Amino acid sequence: MNTEDMQDSNHSNLFAELFQKYQNHDFRIRRDNFSYARAIGYITFFAFILRLILGISYLNSYDTEWNIMWGVQLSDGFFSAHTHVKALDYPPLYLYPLYFVGKLIKNPAIGGYPPFRMLAIKFFPCLCDSLTCVALYSIARKKNKMIGLLAAALWAVNPATIFNCACWGQTDCVLMLLAALLMFALEEKHVTAAGVLWAVMCSTKLQGLYLTPVVGMEVLTICFGSLHPKQFSLSRAVSDKSAVMRFLRFVCAAAGTLALVYLPFMLGAGFSGYQPELGFWEKFMKPVTVYSEGVAKYPYCTLNADNIYMLFHLNGVKDKLRILPGISVSTVGSVFLLLSVIGVVAVYIFGRRHSHWLAGFAFMECIFMLTCRQHERYQIVVLALLMGAFIQLADRRLLTLYGLNSLVIFFNQFRVLSSVREKSGWWRTYKYAGGSYPQWLNSRGKLAFANSLLNLLLFAAAAVFVVRFFCKRSKTKQLEERKWM
Repeated sequence: MNTEDMQDSNHSNLFAELFQKYQNHDFRIRRDNFSYARAIGYITFFAFILRLILGISYLNSYDTEWNIMWGVQLSDGFFSAHTHVKALDYPPLYLYPLYFVGKLIKNPAIGGYPPFRMLAIKFFPCLCDSLTCVALYSIARKKNKMIGLLAAALWAVNPATIFNCACWGQTDCVLMLLAALLMFALEEKHVTAAGVLWAVMCSTKLQGLYLTPVVGMEVLTICFGSLHPKQFSLSRAVSDKSAVMRFLRFVCAAAGTLALVYLPFMLGAGFSGYQPELGFWEKFMKPVTVYSEGVAKYPYCTLNADNIYMLFHLNGVKDKLRILPGISVSTVGSVFLLLSVIGVVAVYIFGRRHSHWLAGFAFMECIFMLTCRQHERYQIVVLALLMGAFIQLADRRLLTLYGLNSLVIFFNQFRVLSSVREKSGWWRTYKYAGGSYPQWLNSRGKLAFANSLLNLLLFAAAAVFVVRFFCKRSKTKQLEERKWM
């Protein structure tokens, strides 16, 4: 028998064996032989390619040109950026990738060709959003690898995150990756890593501060145990040197990271020759006051965010609007914020069950739905927290909330960005446009109201779920004990 005949015989035997397995209902992949690492690699790779293709194809100047301008202007003085870059309202850390974006844009072959221009500004957000697939799989890996692959796959095709990074070119996906890693570090009780990640989050975007109450209470619980009045004693906690040292490790890690990030920019701003009318200390504090300046920049009840204020037609209305004598909308929002913080503290002190993922989700939902000065994109972080809560608790209702919130958040972003693009009149360049005005723009208010109403209903359903979870005494099954998958 020659070599070709032997190869044909081997192939025939192989196909016969596979066919026999199929007939015996044994034609399946066995878990013990399944390469999970390769699978998550494929999911992440194709998620990244999908985002890059959409990012290059979807040309958008809204917001992206601000970031591109900042990147270009950073070459005029990187560490003094907060004294000379026009309208800069970002904390220092994200300026590093923007600096390289500016360098790329200065190359005419990149900056002068719109698809490459989009690739330059969207590459890092798309990369971070794709890496969130890996983060979610890592969170679930020790409990149930198949659930980890499910979480990663659902994230890979999430319309809200894809639209945010690939179409809009926003940086919220960077914040979501950091939030997932931070909450994962807390779940593993790595307080030093949590301190670093919390500081990195706050140094990347202003919204990174939002999770601070949950992070603070979770760290206290990790270090000192239950905070319930019947079980917690301040004198005993202070006398426990190992617990105190653990807490100090978190504080030192957070403070050290903040110092490492901020001091170069603070010194650069203080000693810069820009804005000579300002004193040294005023310029020195510029990288820090960017937070308060960012909050004061948009003093509206809501700015395109589909929350309770959108339901009352307060979009773009200044939050100093009086609703009662001596009470403004801003005051109402501040009261809601205070009550939300009190709710987090109460959950950690009196809650019968524990989930920092669920507490973080509930708190972020309260901030977006009930406080003022929210933008259409700020709700998106809840998706990472919802998926983490699903992985931790294995409750299918959380998966439903994840899917419905993804659609609401996607539509909120889509309505805003699409209306901006329609107003640019791009459709007038086509032969059969006829110069007609896109009629759906006349219904933007109704669309916003409908989406806000759906968002409020989801918020109410989530609130019921969260309250029942933290108040119910029965033990929740662990993920690996669930049999429904």
